[in-house]
Amino acid sequence: MDVDADGRVRVTGPLTFATVSARLKESLALFRPRQRLCFDLSGVTAVDSSALALLVEWLRLGRERGVQVEFTGLPASLRSLAAVSELGQIDPALGTP
Repeated sequence: MDVDADGRVRVTGPLTFATVSARLKESLALFRPRQRLCFDLSGVTAVDSSALALLVEWLRLGRERGVQVEFTGLPASLRSLAAVSELGQIDPALGTP
């Protein structure tokens, strides 16, 4: 994952139980002092419930470190998981469009 000057992070490949721990570790450095991070998930190829947990953790890290966290390009399967989990009601960043 790379972040550009505007705080846009392109996430590609699977976000599954097998990959989210490494993705979380890789992302921690992105939360260095900045105002905003926008995770572009349009390149994500597969998800399971652990992907949702990763997004929730990114939101938590953002709140903890004063970084506004946004998501774009959520795959339909991830939006469905968020809807079933009612996370869109808890946090609008995970809501369905």
